[in-house]
Amino acid sequence: MKKDSYFFRGSVLAELVSRTLFVGIVILFVYGGFAYYVSKRTFDTELGDRLVAIARLSAGQTKAEWLPYLNGKGELYGKFREFLADKKAESQARNLFILDPEGRVLVDANGQYDFKENNWLRDLDSEPFLRAKNGFPDASILFPESDGGIYKIGYAPIYKGRKVIAILGVEASAKFISGLNQFARVLFSFGLVCLLLMGGLLFAFGRRFISPIEEMARASQKVAEGDFSQRVSVTSSNELGALAQAFNEMTRRLQSHNEYILESMSNGLLVMDWDGFVTTFNQAASRILEIPQEKALHGHFEKAFSKYPPFLSALQLILSGRRHLENEEINLSEEAPKFIRLRSAPLLGPDAQELGVEVLFTDETQLRKLQDQIKTSEKMATIGELAAGIAHEIRNPLGAMKGFTEILQKKLTRQADAQEMVADIASEIEILNKIVTNFLVFAKPTEIEPQETELAEVVQGVLPLVEKEAEAKKNTVFFDPQAGLWTRIDVEQFRRAVLNLALNAVQATPAGRVVTLGMRGFSRMGLMRFLEEKGFNELSPVETEGQWAALWVLDEGPGIAPENMRRLFTPFFTTKTEGFGLGLSITKKIVESMGGNVAAANRREGGAMFLILLPAVDKKREAA
Repeated sequence: MKKDSYFFRGSVLAELVSRTLFVGIVILFVYGGFAYYVSKRTFDTELGDRLVAIARLSAGQTKAEWLPYLNGKGELYGKFREFLADKKAESQARNLFILDPEGRVLVDANGQYDFKENNWLRDLDSEPFLRAKNGFPDASILFPESDGGIYKIGYAPIYKGRKVIAILGVEASAKFISGLNQFARVLFSFGLVCLLLMGGLLFAFGRRFISPIEEMARASQKVAEGDFSQRVSVTSSNELGALAQAFNEMTRRLQSHNEYILESMSNGLLVMDWDGFVTTFNQAASRILEIPQEKALHGHFEKAFSKYPPFLSALQLILSGRRHLENEEINLSEEAPKFIRLRSAPLLGPDAQELGVEVLFTDETQLRKLQDQIKTSEKMATIGELAAGIAHEIRNPLGAMKGFTEILQKKLTRQADAQEMVADIASEIEILNKIVTNFLVFAKPTEIEPQETELAEVVQGVLPLVEKEAEAKKNTVFFDPQAGLWTRIDVEQFRRAVLNLALNAVQATPAGRVVTLGMRGFSRMGLMRFLEEKGFNELSPVETEGQWAALWVLDEGPGIAPENMRRLFTPFFTTKTEGFGLGLSITKKIVESMGGNVAAANRREGGAMFLILLPAVDKKREAA
């Protein structure tokens, strides 16, 4: 503990010194770099202007009319070299040379180039050469040579009449670079010495200001170990003094609470005085109840927890009747079930007097969901086995009965009444066969053959059947597709699921209204916002990243009663006078077998919305 405490104390001073030195280093480098850059640019420009002036003067004195006859290292080549050597001596340049318009060296003062040898610098920095070729003298960039020196070339055009027939170059050493480098080294050394001096002064003066912080650091270490009796001396009236006063006030409050408050609890902890004001509301409580701590703390419980009437009633019971609860389970909301289990106990002071009440609660929602899922799975397994057994036993005699009715219809061709009765029998047998078929579909494990398909095409295949059913009620079917939305599904099974939802929407919509089918592609975050906007708060199929395809069916019916919402996809549940209550459960089974989910919600404008979510296929990424 002492080692950690020493490190903590020292880090404040170290941070003060290091940050100040960092700023000083930044200033040094910025200023030094700027000064170096400006000086280098100034000297570079001055050298370039000087070389261009020499090049222009020498180009004006060159015998331009002799250049066309320069064909090799002959007598004429010697005269031009002698001319350039004289100009080199006058200007104290490193070399002078004449280039033809293609950039080849015709002659140079030092004789280091062969006749019409390519000048490598022309390829490295061609712009000054091209400007000189067009009649505008210019200078090259600075460039290094094999001897380690830095050089620069000035170019000027050589005219014959008004035509540029050659370019004269003057190469000279940029000696100022070594001086600049020496200046930079001196500046850096001086700045480093200043920084070291400044660091020493900061360390010396900083210890005076750090000592009160060191005292608070030691006291804070004790507080972290559980000793809330620590106090620090207030030695000044500045910000450090105010900080010391605030620290003392904090430790006094912590000391009065440390005997009965455990802030680190994973369960929700709520403490109220007998007047109903909240004195403690830990982070776990804030997370479970989805209420910010600052909204609940020091406020009255009736206002803080008004959004949860069952929880509010339990707290009122505890405060008004001085009655304490033990393992009481409460559902905070019927619309979005959230179960908590709570217990309460009196809050005792130092002399065992009751100061208020503490309520401890845990979130049981996930546990309840798991229990419901297990019960549903067991129920579905039992129903599936029963349905499969009954269906197989009934289907065989149904086939025989259907065959006998067909024979009877043929034999009773002259007895209309008897034929009508036999037709009714056949119709009822067909209904019973549909029931058995639905039993088998529901009981049989869903086997799918997925393939990548554009979702709009799948829905288009269902529309004629939906429109035909809608025409009978004089309803309109509107489809809003999105092109390029691909997903991996079993086409036939998925069409059956969409058809179930669409036909249900047509049946729920009054005559003359509209049934809407729509679709969109979403990112995970976009889909979460969409679900929240449309009221699907309990739908959580987007636990992973990626793209999602959403398909919805909207009706303009009376909506779904709240008591029916949770049972909507339960097998054999139906609100219709006809039907078997298996359509939505089969739809849910099909969609979930393809990695998706289906849910329903009431629309704000009236009617219901059924939503199918499926993982989307990114065709662009696959193509890449």
